[in-house]
Amino acid sequence: MTAGKVLAHILAGGLYSFLTKGIFIAVLAFIPLAIFLAVLGLELAVGLIQSYVFTILTCSYINDAIKLH
Repeated sequence: MTAGKVLAHILAGGLYSFLTKGIFIAVLAFIPLAIFLAVLGLELAVGLIQSYVFTILTCSYINDAIKLH
C-alpha cells in the first residue's frame, strides 16, 4: 500500500532537483513530470476504489447485523 507513495516521493524529489538546476534542464523535466502525474493519478484511483470497497463492505456488514440473517 505504500509502494505508490514511496514512488511518488522519489519522483517528486527528482523533479525538484531537475527544476532547480536551470532552464535547460527544467525543459527536460517534462517527461519525469508526466510520469509523476500518471503515478499520482493511479494513486488517486486506487484510493477511490479502496474507499468504495470499504464503504460497500461496511454497509453489507451493518445490514447483516441489523437483519440477523
